[in-house]
Amino acid sequence: MRKAVLVTGASSGVGLALCKRLLEEDHELHLCLACRNRSKAEAVRAALLASHPLAEVSIVQVDVSDLQSVFRASQELRQRFQRLDYVYLNAGIMPNPQLNIKALFSGLFSRKVIHMFSTAEGLLTQEDQITADGLQEVFETNVFGHFILIQELAPLLCHSDSPSQLIWTSSRNARKSNFCLEDIQHSRGQEPYSSSKYAVDLLSVAVNRNFNSRVWLFHQKPESLNPLTKYLSATTGFGSNYVMTQKYPEEEILGNSIMDLDEDTAEKFYQNLLELEKHVRATIQKRNHQS
Repeated sequence: MRKAVLVTGASSGVGLALCKRLLEEDHELHLCLACRNRSKAEAVRAALLASHPLAEVSIVQVDVSDLQSVFRASQELRQRFQRLDYVYLNAGIMPNPQLNIKALFSGLFSRKVIHMFSTAEGLLTQEDQITADGLQEVFETNVFGHFILIQELAPLLCHSDSPSQLIWTSSRNARKSNFCLEDIQHSRGQEPYSSSKYAVDLLSVAVNRNFNSRVWLFHQKPESLNPLTKYLSATTGFGSNYVMTQKYPEEEILGNSIMDLDEDTAEKFYQNLLELEKHVRATIQKRNHQS
């Protein structure tokens, strides 16, 4: 039986590279491309099938910044699949950064000048927008849309005989200093991308614990894994690719972000998302009823 894999944001960038790699590892996968732009996804599907004719490649149209789109796509996936073996939560956006001149000049005369220039933390700001759902766009796209997708696809994931795996695309730009439990959407901040990626790290820890209470999401037993480990892709100066791990707690080295996570904060964030989910579901139901 073919393994079924769902990849969001599969038509370009990391998502497309991931799809190619998955088919190189197993050319008989059923790979489902979850993409916003259907025509672009069709072109990617044709190219993947040309390279891997034994694979089965399908498409589901979904925009994770639009909850109605997430609900429609989830219903379609539940009708088409009996289970999903792997779900890669990869789709995301990063607003164009703008140089913060004030931060630049103040940073030049601070002790954090090396850290500032090596990471650009504080130097670059981003302008976020509000979606039709009334949420911050970066938060909804990178975090909440995927959270709702997981909730909706839970029947396809919870199979104790052969566990599923959820894999998040995070970033080395995920920083605790840019995240606040009292402002999870980062509506009052200027670095929504960094905040959203730290939120993804928190959510991956919380989902790991809450879903594993019902069924394993990994090949290994949950107690044999450290959920506070992050896997980073890196490249040497000579162009060789490798994978490194980042664990908590860890010393901060050369200004790199650390896995500054704790399960209590992760659980509080998870509960906040559950409350937000109740609110938006009620709002959408009311809107649909009125229309």
